[in-house]
Amino acid sequence: MGLIIKRTCILIAAIAALCCPSVARGETKVLERSTKKTPEWIASATEGYIVAAVQAPTIAEARSLAEQEITSQMILSVARNVSVNRSNVSSEVVVNGEVESSDSYSSSTAIRGANLPFLKGISLSKAEDVYWVKVRDKDTKTDYYEYFVKYPFSRAEQQRLVAEFEEYDAGKDRELEEIESGYDTVDSMEGIRDALTTLDALSKYYFDDVRSAKVRGLTASYKELPKSIALTGSFTSGNELNVGFTIAGRRFRHHAPVTVKSNCASDLQVDIDDGASVITFDSSDCLPDEENYIEVTARIDSRKLTRRFSLNGLNSGQQNEKFSVVPQGQIVLSADSIDAASRTIGNISVRLTLNNRGTTAFGLKSIELNIPGISTPVIFDNIDGIYSTRGLIQINALAEGTYRVPAVSKSTLHVANGTITVVNPVTQAVERIRLSLPYSCDWE
Repeated sequence: MGLIIKRTCILIAAIAALCCPSVARGETKVLERSTKKTPEWIASATEGYIVAAVQAPTIAEARSLAEQEITSQMILSVARNVSVNRSNVSSEVVVNGEVESSDSYSSSTAIRGANLPFLKGISLSKAEDVYWVKVRDKDTKTDYYEYFVKYPFSRAEQQRLVAEFEEYDAGKDRELEEIESGYDTVDSMEGIRDALTTLDALSKYYFDDVRSAKVRGLTASYKELPKSIALTGSFTSGNELNVGFTIAGRRFRHHAPVTVKSNCASDLQVDIDDGASVITFDSSDCLPDEENYIEVTARIDSRKLTRRFSLNGLNSGQQNEKFSVVPQGQIVLSADSIDAASRTIGNISVRLTLNNRGTTAFGLKSIELNIPGISTPVIFDNIDGIYSTRGLIQINALAEGTYRVPAVSKSTLHVANGTITVVNPVTQAVERIRLSLPYSCDWE
């Protein structure tokens, strides 16, 4: 049974359960008592004191329960809208020397007053008097203790606690108001976590149903907020994408880096700027008739957000022609002559695949390869061809001369590095495109 008492400047006293006419007791037998004579203060409500009466199977449990009862009585005398649930205790409220009410309780103990810092230090060592009786219930043959405590609690002490409580309680209300008003402006996971930490502390402090319900509601709302986080972005130029986040439709700051990949763009770079990500890239390899995109992934708390940003039509109206040539596949090398005794070869032919991903023809001037085992670069410079085919193009070229090829270890990687020299038809500039591709040859 819950008891709710609004804050008033009252004095509290508890009357022993065995002395209250409202408490029904079965036949008992006194086995032992702390003193031969029952103290007079047990049978009367004494102003300036809290008189607590509890029952428990052992002395130790009775002492603990008595301290809880004293604490709850102090709370009820100073705090507004406090709900305290207790078991096996009875109490009377004394106002101006007169008993105002008397109740007995049978629900389980759930005293939350220990969360009030100014109520720390309550101890039975400060009690003015203690009296206990060990009794046996004749019907159930069960032994238990009836424990009584006379604890000083003056009007001055009560007024001091009231002032401290009001200051402390007002501070908690301010915290709750800040969390409530901040719900519509919080813009980071740090802010959400801080709010939930504060709400958890408030849930352990508040006693009244109204504020406790508000804390529970706000806690649920803050926990739901991350579900409304969305990944947004826009292109600010032909090679820059600004990615940000929103939460419940407003800006959200996320300082952790995002993961970026693309099916065609290269040189992807990410910079963090005030909780947003600035992504720069090179889309020159993206074909206009294919689905081109940049995919951005972010992890926020336990959520994974992924969004694709289309690159199609990004440069429409800015540049109708696009140049993009990419070496790919395996390089095939063969020699016109092979002298195994001298480890020399003559005239090397190359077959190389280029992928024309652009929209225009291009000019190929030369190919230069660094081949493992051959000390000098192999240069195919007699090409000077114009290629207009889009997609895959087979290039065949010849490098004349004699080359020494020392024995190559089986552990040597068959990868040729080098460059191809082309003419960019869009800019009319001569450009070098690097390559690093696997190769096969007929002299090893």
